[in-house]
Amino acid sequence: MGSPKDLNQPEIYVSALVHAAQLNDVEALTRWLADDEQIAAGPFYKWYRYFAERLMAMVPQPETGFAARPARPVAIPKIGRNDACPCGSGKKFKQCHLDADQSVAWKIGSPTPLMRAMATSQIIQSLDLDDLDEVPLEKCSPLVLAEMAASYQLENELDTALTLLKRMLDGDREDPFLLIDYWIARYAEWLVDAGLQAEGERFLLEEYKNPRKIEAWQVAQKLAAFHIDQGNLENASEWVDAALAGNPDNPFNHYLRGLLQHGGEQWEEAEASYVRAQELSAGFREQEQAYMETLVAEALERARNREPLVSEDETQEAGSMEPSALSDEGSH
Repeated sequence: MGSPKDLNQPEIYVSALVHAAQLNDVEALTRWLADDEQIAAGPFYKWYRYFAERLMAMVPQPETGFAARPARPVAIPKIGRNDACPCGSGKKFKQCHLDADQSVAWKIGSPTPLMRAMATSQIIQSLDLDDLDEVPLEKCSPLVLAEMAASYQLENELDTALTLLKRMLDGDREDPFLLIDYWIARYAEWLVDAGLQAEGERFLLEEYKNPRKIEAWQVAQKLAAFHIDQGNLENASEWVDAALAGNPDNPFNHYLRGLLQHGGEQWEEAEASYVRAQELSAGFREQEQAYMETLVAEALERARNREPLVSEDETQEAGSMEPSALSDEGSH
């Protein structure tokens, strides 16, 4: 016997929207929501069918640029007083939601903007490039443009990825779910991948001089990582100093300083910088702490053993890790 999906849980709601897009079939989505043959065939089938129809009416569609659509009216099933409450509590309806607000919201409300953004991102990632080629760009939000750019980049379609990401970065940058520092770093990185190193540096310098929706020190951080990637530690040092001056409590800034000290065989100083990076990450969420630990642990061990960062490839990989994976509230 399966477990019916509880759409009161945001992560389940997001998953349901993604399934609605991928299945594109009300019956198949109904069965997925019920996850139980007895329920799917029994009196509560109509409720899961209702949920499925509502989800299908709200799912972000490629042909609309994944924009939110007005909710299409869907008939609400009737519930008997002694039926199990469809909210999933296990109580009878008369003991649970009978006297509560009879609006649709408690049964299945519209997704929050964050839930919609998460679902849209996952839907885009699941599509083939042929499908993305048909998306009308003039209807796309900045977040959609960025997520589409990432999909093209993963398929080595760098020209298209750069075009889409530049279109997003040239916009107003007002989308609250966009991590602007992350996408600035990716744009510079992709320019390097395309053999346009000088253009990548010019782009970052312009962002540093005229920052929009990002702090200057965050761009300095990206410039430091950029020069470490290029093996230009002297220029990187200038930008590490600028990043630290702007935010001395940022763990990634201390990690970058550790890389420079490590490269100069300043072993004890490098150790101290790596340890400081670990200490400063302790106040972040579990996932972010794990990210910093993964980033720093091997470099710290090598510094303690007086070993260099073994190869140029590994040094470049370390420098180009994504500090904006820690960009909660713009502090990274």
